[in-house]
Amino acid sequence: MRGVDLTTATRDLLPPVCRSCTWWQQGDRRPEAEPSRTTWEQALEAEAGLFGRALLDGDAVVGWMQACPPAYAARARRLPTGPPSADAWLLTCAYLYDEDYLGGFQQLLLELEAALKNRRVAALEVFALRRPGQSDPFHAYLRKLNLFHPEVLEGGGFRPVCVRGEVARYRLDLAAVVVAARHSRAAEVELGAATQPV
Repeated sequence: MRGVDLTTATRDLLPPVCRSCTWWQQGDRRPEAEPSRTTWEQALEAEAGLFGRALLDGDAVVGWMQACPPAYAARARRLPTGPPSADAWLLTCAYLYDEDYLGGFQQLLLELEAALKNRRVAALEVFALRRPGQSDPFHAYLRKLNLFHPEVLEGGGFRPVCVRGEVARYRLDLAAVVVAARHSRAAEVELGAATQPV
């Protein structure tokens, strides 16, 4: 598995419905005054270099997460617990082709956190929807809702910073995230015939 930045060059990894989605970009202005998805991606890439991360298994796309600074998500100002903090990026959506592959979600989240930390982003924030009696924290939220499930976020180290009714805003301070190499240099050492790994 490998992660790649979502940019204008890799946007074709997303399905057409995601390549044209402007749900988070819609603010208080008339829809025709909102920036096009392509314009939004270009501006975000020029400022930050990416608008998310995708996870690939060979050439197959496993899933992706998209994120942006709060200035690029006008709808976040209209949510009950908005706006996001000025020093944070906002996790806007996640999609996995196989909802049962929860390791993919966790790996994608770590990929995104590392990419943002390397860009000196202070925190990642995300909106969650608290629904009483919601039995399965993963069921459908990856495909049908634009707000995440609190249990999923809390399991990834996020903490609530603002709660109003069913909507909560969560934060993960990226200073607490340690970026480590995936492969140890020790794996590159060739062992002689008589050498046994310990």
